[in-house]
Amino acid sequence: MAIKSADQITIIDVTDAYSVMLTSEAYTFVGGTSGVAAGQSCTTEAVAFCGSNQCSTVNVTAADIVCPTGISATVENSGTAKVKITFRTTATIADACEATIPVVVDGITVNKKFSFAVAKAGTNGQNGTSVTVKSTSVTYQVGTSGTTKPTGTWSEDIPSVGNGQYLWTKTVVTYSDGKSTEAYSVSYKGTNGTNGTSVTVKSTEVTYQTSTSGTTAPTGTWNPTVPAVANGQFLWTKTVVTYSDGKSTTSYSVSYKGTNGTNGKNGADAITMTITSSNGTVFKNNAGSTVLTAHVFVGGVEQSITDAGVCGNYGTVKWYKAGNTTAVATAKTYTISAADVNNMLAITAQLEK
Repeated sequence: MAIKSADQITIIDVTDAYSVMLTSEAYTFVGGTSGVAAGQSCTTEAVAFCGSNQCSTVNVTAADIVCPTGISATVENSGTAKVKITFRTTATIADACEATIPVVVDGITVNKKFSFAVAKAGTNGQNGTSVTVKSTSVTYQVGTSGTTKPTGTWSEDIPSVGNGQYLWTKTVVTYSDGKSTEAYSVSYKGTNGTNGTSVTVKSTEVTYQTSTSGTTAPTGTWNPTVPAVANGQFLWTKTVVTYSDGKSTTSYSVSYKGTNGTNGKNGADAITMTITSSNGTVFKNNAGSTVLTAHVFVGGVEQSITDAGVCGNYGTVKWYKAGNTTAVATAKTYTISAADVNNMLAITAQLEK
């Protein structure tokens, strides 16, 4: 069976990146001269975002949390949008340490670190008085830098964090002598891609132009409709793919309309094929579907195709997925859903006879 004409279209599925945050990523225990005794506790909450949308289901299992010696963890509200984790000291803690919290979102596990600091009480100095911790304050602020702390107003409530922004946490420890110390921790809410912006297909434009050359692209006006092609001319098809970062790629395909053969009759009209999509070529977050429709042109004139894919005497339309030699459908149209696409899928329609 000969292939009379073919065209290909690529369907892309773009999935937003997941960002997992803890409402607090560090805590300072206030202890005595030897450290903090058993019985003290602190809490944090785990939340997640897919792109800019907060995830409704976040899972944390207490048994999976890796705690340092002398600290235990319990979990509340696992399976909801905000999971509460409570840490308790079970023995005297004298030094700084950290726990690892595996947070599961849509089957993806993200390990978050929670740090513990110990503020020990000073011993009485010679002819002096020991300095103790008077209070600890934790506040938050959103910044655009992960290295330079923001200069705005710090809030006791956790603010909304946009894509590409940083959530700064400030811990201020005030001592009995009126002095204080400040410590900062930073978490980042990523945009699409790994700590960056994914580049996706924004649009695809297909235009046509005739030429007397089959090797040099024409310099005239490109038209979105297929023009009439005279004998001995080439039909050029230009495909421009524009991406979300403003860049684009341009590709060309060429078909030829034959002239009279030597001492023979006129050559056969060129047969070309194009594919149109009812819902574009980009799905998002594994959702959506589109109907691909094949169009056959003979000498620049579109031909009728039955639902079964039969195009008169020119042949039958068959659809193939990239890498397969067996047709997935024989029809004028072929429906693709996001479930069929693993990041990217090329679909080819061939007119076969």
